[in-house]
Parts: sequence; C-alpha cells; structure tokens
Amino acid sequence: MSLLGGADLAVFWNIWVGVISLGSLALCALLLFGCQARHQANASDPEGDGPPEEHRIDGVHQPDTPLPRLWSLLFLMTLLTALAILLGAS
Repeated sequence: MSLLGGADLAVFWNIWVGVISLGSLALCALLLFGCQARHQANASDPEGDGPPEEHRIDGVHQPDTPLPRLWSLLFLMTLLTALAILLGAS
C-alpha cells in the first residue's frame, strides 16, 4: 500500500522539477538584471573604469566594471533557451 499512487507520484515529480527549474531561472534573471541596474546607476564615470577601490586583489586595485554587453546578451539568450526547453518539455 503506497501513500502516493504511481500516477500521482509522476505528476508530483514533474511539478517539483518544474517549480525548481523555474525558480532557478528566475533567480538567474534577477542576478543578471540586478547587476545591470547597479552599474547603470553608477554610470557617472565617462571612461567606464569605475571606482578603483571597489575590488582589491593581492594589493592591486581593480576597477569595478560592468559585465560586457555580449556576455549579458549570451546569458539572456541562455535563460530564454532554457525557458523554451522547459516549457516545451511539459
């Protein structure tokens, strides 16, 4: 005697995986758009180098520059492709 029937269990796992996948995609999109919004708000530097005190690695000051636009577009296309695959599979 099973608490969850065989057919109900398959439906449960489909919904569970779908919710986790959609949640992960939403968090990735939030990360991408949040980083872009932060750098657009700090776009007062005409050279695009950003403030040098933001990152310090082994005593070397690194400018706080935004993610390159091509990388942002590739990240967005990856998110859209994953969403299309997820919705097409269901």
